[in-house]
Amino acid sequence: MADERPSPQQTPDSSSPQTRNEQGIPWKLVVWGAIALYAVVFLLVNSKRSDVNFVFFTVRTRLIWLILLSMGLGFVLGWVGPRWWRGRKRG
Repeated sequence: MADERPSPQQTPDSSSPQTRNEQGIPWKLVVWGAIALYAVVFLLVNSKRSDVNFVFFTVRTRLIWLILLSMGLGFVLGWVGPRWWRGRKRG
């Protein structure tokens, strides 16, 4: 008489990432949809006009452009700054 043991229940392979939730919607689509919705709300909330003083001149612009300008300058300084600092330490 053979020993009959119940077979282990099939479980998904833990090494393969799950790309769909229970309804079959890709999780990346959900994330990008949420980001897009957030961006639209962000634009609508920050559409108010404001004066920006650039020391030598003043510009009246929407807040969203000021925010994007600040983000761009922060990105450039964050990218160029460490490279400049490393080059300065070497030389």
